[in-house]
Amino acid sequence: MSTSNTKTLKRWLATSCVALALPFSALAFSGGGEGPGETCDGRMGHGGRHASMAMTSGGMPLMHQLHRLDLSEAQQDKAFEIMHNRMPAMRAQARELQKSEQALRELRLAPDFNEPKARALIDQIARQRADMEMARLQSERQVLDILTAEQRQALAEPPASKRGKMPPRS
Repeated sequence: MSTSNTKTLKRWLATSCVALALPFSALAFSGGGEGPGETCDGRMGHGGRHASMAMTSGGMPLMHQLHRLDLSEAQQDKAFEIMHNRMPAMRAQARELQKSEQALRELRLAPDFNEPKARALIDQIARQRADMEMARLQSERQVLDILTAEQRQALAEPPASKRGKMPPRS
C-alpha cells in the first residue's frame, strides 16, 4: 500500500473514531445548558453532516442526535457496544472499497482502458457502498430498538433550536 493510501486510511479511521465518539462524549458532558445536550450558552452541540448518514426530521444524523435524549447508563452502554462491534466489519468493508476505487483509478490512467472492466469495477464499488450503507442502517436500527417510545418520539421532533426554522414537510 502506498504512503498516500496509508495516510488516507489513517485519516479516515481517525475521523470515524471521532465521529463515533462524539455522541457518547456529548452524553457524558451534557448538563451545563438549558436542557439535555445543550452547551452552557444554550446552543445545541452537534457534529458535522455527511450525505451517507441517515437523517431524521431534525436534519442531523441519528447517532449525533442521541445526545438530545436522556439515555440510561444501560442504554448508553448498549449503544456503544453496538457501534463498537460494528467497527471491525466497517473497517474491512472500507478497505475493500478503497481497493476497488484504487483499481478504478489505475484503470482510468491505464493506456489500455477496458470499458467492461471499468463497468464491473463501478458495479462492485456501488455494491460495496450499498453494503456499507445497509450495515450502518442495521446498526442504527439496533440503537433505535433500545430506545423507549418517548425517546423515539423525541428523535422524531426537530431539536428546540431548529423549531420554526425548518419549512413544513408536505
